Parts: sequence; structure tokens; C-alpha cells
Amino acid sequence: MSAPVFYSYGQGLKELEKLHMKKLILLAALFACTGAYAKEVTVKEVSNDGKFYFLPSYLTIQPGDTVHFVNEQDNIHEVMFVSVPKGVNEMIMSPLQEKKGDTFSHTFTIPGTYQFHCHPHEALGMQGTLIVGKPSKKGETKHVDHHALEKQLEAKSH
Repeated sequence: MSAPVFYSYGQGLKELEKLHMKKLILLAALFACTGAYAKEVTVKEVSNDGKFYFLPSYLTIQPGDTVHFVNEQDNIHEVMFVSVPKGVNEMIMSPLQEKKGDTFSHTFTIPGTYQFHCHPHEALGMQGTLIVGKPSKKGETKHVDHHALEKQLEAKSH
């Protein structure tokens, strides 16, 4: 058995400060490694030689990250999410983006799989997939029928 160690008041305080500093450094390193910082990602809306697409059209982000959909040309685009995780209780869609540089941004907080398309170019295959955290399992997403919603809104306005 070792003999007890006695510190003077000043020595004990210095040792305590060192211990707190080590804990603070360890905590900061752990926080930095967890990816706790929200990121911002850009998805380009591209119209090129009769082809319409998102770039990238498939991406994975983490909850809390923000995606910016940016119109790359003077062409009309409108981002609409047509399949979302069941916990999402809102219609996610951009206003009409008509000019180069027009941007729609959304912060995603609910994990799962999101499917989206450009409403004016839906028939031309302009679509994409966004994974927030982990992909949804079968039965964990819901279809958002924006055509039916538009009709409901029109009926209410008349």
C-alpha cells in the first residue's frame, strides 16, 4: 500500500486545473468527432441540352443539415417532395424558381428517405433521393399527393 500524497493548497489547485483541462480537451475532441455540427449542402437544378436533372440526384445528409436547391440557369424549376418519412407533417416544396441563382433551402430534422422531383420537369425524369441519417425501412414513408393538395387548395379559394 502506498503512502498518502499530500499537496499544498497551491499544488492541489494546479493538479485540479490540469485534470479539468484534460477533461475539457477530451470533451472537445469527442464533440468534434461526432459530426455534431450541421452542414449545408447544395443541389444544383440543371437544364442542359434538353436534359433536366439534379446534381447530385442522390445524397445522404445528417439530421439538422440544410440543403440548398439552386437554379443553375434561367429556366423554371420547382422542388417538390413526393415521399417522406411518416414523421414529417408538412408539405416540403419550393416556390417557383424562374431565374439563375434562385434558391430554395430546407433543414431536414427527421431521419429517413425523401423522394423529390422538379414539378415542371417531372415527366422528363428530373427527380432525386435524399437520405437523412439512415434510409427508411419498408412502410416507414408516406406518399405526398401534391396534385390532390393543389385541388383542395383551389377549391377552398373559390
